Amino acid sequence: MNAELPKQYQAPEIEGRWSGFWAAQGYFTADPDAPGEPYCIAIPPPNVTGVLHMGHGLDETIQDTLARYRRMTGRNVLWVPGTDHAGIATQHVVVEKLRREGRNRADMGRDAFVEEVWRWKDEHGGRIVEQLKRLGCSCDWTREAFTLDETRARAVRVAFKRLYDRGLIYRGEYLVNWDPVSLTALSDDEVEYEEEQGHLWHLKYPFEDGSGHVVVATTRPETMLGDTAVAVNPTDERWKHLIGRNVVLPLADRPIPIIADDFVKKDFGTGMVKITPGHDPNDFLCGLRHDLPMINVLADDATMNENAGAYEGLDRYEARKRIVADFERLGLLDRVEEHTHRVGRGYRSKSVVEPRLSKQWFVRIKPLADKALAAVESGDIRILPETPYRQTYRSWMENVRDWCISRQLWWGHRIPIWYRVDDPETMVCYDGEGVPPEVAKEPAAWRQDEDVLDTWFSSALWPASILGWPDETKDLKTWYPTSVLVTGHDILFFWVARMIMFGTDLVGEKPFGDVYMHGLIFGKSHYEKTGGDMRLIPPSEARKYELDGVEMPKNVVTKWEKMSKSKGNVIDPIEVIDEFGTDALRLTVGAYAALGRNIDLDWRRFEDYRNFVNKFWNAARYVLMVTEPLSGADFRAGVTACDLAIEDRWMLSQLARVRDEATRALDGYEFDKYVGGLYHFVWGTYCDWYLELTKQRTRNDAADANAARAARVTLLTVLEHVCRLLHPVMPFASEEVWQILRARTTGSTPGETAPPATAETFADGFGAPSLCVAPWPAQTPAAIDAEADGALALVQEVIGAIRNIRGEMKVAADRRIDALIRHADAPAREHLAGAVASVRAMAMVENCTVAESVDAPKYASTFVSGDLTVFVVLPKELLAEERGRLEKELAFAQKGLTGAEKKLANEKFVSSAPAAVVEKEREKLEKLKADVAAMRERLAAME
Repeated sequence: MNAELPKQYQAPEIEGRWSGFWAAQGYFTADPDAPGEPYCIAIPPPNVTGVLHMGHGLDETIQDTLARYRRMTGRNVLWVPGTDHAGIATQHVVVEKLRREGRNRADMGRDAFVEEVWRWKDEHGGRIVEQLKRLGCSCDWTREAFTLDETRARAVRVAFKRLYDRGLIYRGEYLVNWDPVSLTALSDDEVEYEEEQGHLWHLKYPFEDGSGHVVVATTRPETMLGDTAVAVNPTDERWKHLIGRNVVLPLADRPIPIIADDFVKKDFGTGMVKITPGHDPNDFLCGLRHDLPMINVLADDATMNENAGAYEGLDRYEARKRIVADFERLGLLDRVEEHTHRVGRGYRSKSVVEPRLSKQWFVRIKPLADKALAAVESGDIRILPETPYRQTYRSWMENVRDWCISRQLWWGHRIPIWYRVDDPETMVCYDGEGVPPEVAKEPAAWRQDEDVLDTWFSSALWPASILGWPDETKDLKTWYPTSVLVTGHDILFFWVARMIMFGTDLVGEKPFGDVYMHGLIFGKSHYEKTGGDMRLIPPSEARKYELDGVEMPKNVVTKWEKMSKSKGNVIDPIEVIDEFGTDALRLTVGAYAALGRNIDLDWRRFEDYRNFVNKFWNAARYVLMVTEPLSGADFRAGVTACDLAIEDRWMLSQLARVRDEATRALDGYEFDKYVGGLYHFVWGTYCDWYLELTKQRTRNDAADANAARAARVTLLTVLEHVCRLLHPVMPFASEEVWQILRARTTGSTPGETAPPATAETFADGFGAPSLCVAPWPAQTPAAIDAEADGALALVQEVIGAIRNIRGEMKVAADRRIDALIRHADAPAREHLAGAVASVRAMAMVENCTVAESVDAPKYASTFVSGDLTVFVVLPKELLAEERGRLEKELAFAQKGLTGAEKKLANEKFVSSAPAAVVEKEREKLEKLKADVAAMRERLAAME
């Protein structure tokens, strides 16, 4: 690497260099025997079919920030990466590939198709892993896991058998959510419901004796061919007399009874409902209660089956049209109403799901849910933010339904059950490799269940299986339970709850201590309005309005909407990395990751944090330049060996404060405060103030060598600490700068261990061979210097006041003016007198006077704050503008004074508010009085 920093930050080169270096050095390869308290994160495994999206960018940035921070605090960190086999999604991708090649899986057969999927996975499945590496993820890549590899497969078999042997896994014919596109059952959580506009058809069912008819209402007329009863509420006086009679099911010519059941809502439709046990969850339960026949009228692909009579073979929606037309032809269509109702769609296929009778495997959830709920209720597991997600979790756990775990797919964990061919009720569950001994003896007499397990079954075992469970491995003993799970709140029940259920029950211990639920990512959607149509402008095209200064046409409207591929408003994180750099992406998502809030992202925000990386880079270049005369020995001796000026003490005090704030923020998962605090510290405190305050002292021709040395040591000390504080979220730029600082001061090369300095020198990090294994900056309570903080706050107030007056009075930037500073407090005057050179340099002041008593110049603008008064001498022509400005300030101060007087005149406030609050209000009142008096005096003098 270069001995100096190049003029511009070259992200691709630097990111490639340090990624390779960290990997070659093995810094992220964990050792269960290493010292330090264990800390473990299990990456939420992205789908093997996937590519990096901004949700991953957020998720993995948060995890990597935690992993790097904990390494630096001395923890024994393991972050396990991996991917999910994603049953439905992966099978769909390969089926589509075969279709394009003119092949189909049915002709291939199961074994050949599964081999094809494995080949596809080996060729294409690593893409997202490489993208995670580009994001800077400090995972232990030697432990990369896959939910369908042999270790995870054994864990799945063992878990299935243990639950099966306890009667917690069972098989039965139940109503399931059937996806007619994916051709598989879905669990309740894999169905997404939305309100959709539809119709409510009111149909007439004639009495069997021909004496009249009843009217029933339905949103799905095609399922009426599976009706086996009509139900009324037993308390409905209108229809009680009909209970026990029969009606004839139209189009099927089949008598069905009128029954009483209190699940019927008297105010829905006519108060009479058709009962279709084979195609509606409530009807299914009603059918069980009344021992009704269960008739399925739909085939796997949502066409009508043999039970549909004349409608067999029709698509469900075509059958709907014909059935409604036939009811109308027979005079049995009473009426049709517009109706809004919830429609369920498969979360992958987006096809309308059909409730359908099917023989499936289920997990009896209630016993597992009780343990999982207790783990959270007791505080053993923390869900953050607690509101609203802990209550949501509780509600789900208390109202949980059995989980359908079988899927009609070929790609996945095949259910480890074998049936006797001549007696399918005789079955064997086996958790070993290969086939059970019984099957090995008589292979032709047995067949294995054709279905595979729901992908979430193997995912529910992830925190334990990645550590070797069910074996008692050293990894499992060291790092289980894991420390924290980072994920989006949209899979709280899909995944988080199931991991807790399987962990507490099967492993016998919680899977993690904390669950950090981050928000969802929203992006700007730009719509072009043409007539009545709205066209979404792709983000790559719309970015010109945000970044390139192109004026947005009046017919383009902008909305914040959840980022989604289907909506087309996604920002590709790889595109962001290519243009702005990885550090900029990580800083941006970290800065907006506030507990409990969704995140709004647009191109401008990535540009802002690219600018921050450049600001940090340029500051480092400047510091390296002005500290070149400083020897490594001087730096290693530390700030304690220097005669520090008040601004040096202030800088170190501010550093100590931001270090403590950053530590608290990371410990509390407040990533926005962590990034935001360091952003303002680096850009404002360090660059805008301290670098400017020390410019005169660090010139090569500076007269005072000791003062120059103190400033240079402080500049380097703060920069080195900033590198360490920023490293968890900004790993690449920080490592590059830190290594050059380290080489400059110790002569060591990257990877080489240097003699560590002591903590007292404030430069305790350079003993490490790399920033990613350097210690987190030590707490230094003694460095917090209240006197220096107060003194520099006063200097900043004076410089800020002069700059504001210059701006408001439109004084030319290159025109120097005079300033007079009056202060009643002697120590304050001393600090201000010592800062005159800085005031002159930073506020473009020619002559600056500090005194206890100063006569107000005839033509001056005035700033008043308590005991401080600043007069800025102005040209005569600006006097009228100054009078107007001062009158506005007086009115504002007078309003505040009146409010404070009213508050303190309120006896209830004075008697009930804490004494400290009342005292603070009194101090505010006195300050406002002094400010008002000083401004009135100044206005009078101007007259």
